[in-house]
Amino acid sequence: MLKHRILLVDDHEIFRNGVKQLVNKEEDLEVVAEASNGEEAIPLVASHHIDVVIMDISMPKKSGLEAAELLLSESKDTRILFLSLYDREDYIIQAVKVGACGYILKDESNKTFLKAIRKVAAGKFYFSGDTSDIIVKSIREDKFGSSSTAKTQNTVSLSKRESQILNHLMEGLDNKEISEMHSVSIRTIETHRLNILRKLSVKTIEQAIEKAKKLGIV
Repeated sequence: MLKHRILLVDDHEIFRNGVKQLVNKEEDLEVVAEASNGEEAIPLVASHHIDVVIMDISMPKKSGLEAAELLLSESKDTRILFLSLYDREDYIIQAVKVGACGYILKDESNKTFLKAIRKVAAGKFYFSGDTSDIIVKSIREDKFGSSSTAKTQNTVSLSKRESQILNHLMEGLDNKEISEMHSVSIRTIETHRLNILRKLSVKTIEQAIEKAKKLGIV
């Protein structure tokens, strides 16, 4: 039987090991490569002929959202399934905007998780729990799409900390350096980064910097 080749991306090794054991018991699925952050994941997609990328969102160096944007620009056939602890609206909407095929929460059952992988691998979409409700609600409220870009250009307001972090990123600092500078966790910096992307209605930090400059925010 032809197996779907999977790249697993998560910064917790114990979690990766558990997922790998679960997946590799299936006849039609196989984890063929692993990465601990988005930056490590990017070159693995081509070198291992990956069918499905199962990826966390909040990770050091490059978030899952940033990595997904780059991966899909290089390989449109790759399917991305986000696996996250959080059902936050901003995470889910950004996941849809970058082109993910699915979003599943880490507290779902093994059966549901395997079902999600198979659906995504088959070219379909899978959004678990309340995540689909959030997507529908956001579409109805027109929170993303062409009209939101115009609104954002007139109403963008970053917090003081978000502006500081965006300036640090412009200076070339990475998440670890910024977290140490402000005595907070790397995950806190990742959350701020995602909020910056959401507020500016962009997909990458590079785009955020460019747009913030145009708007005079930084």
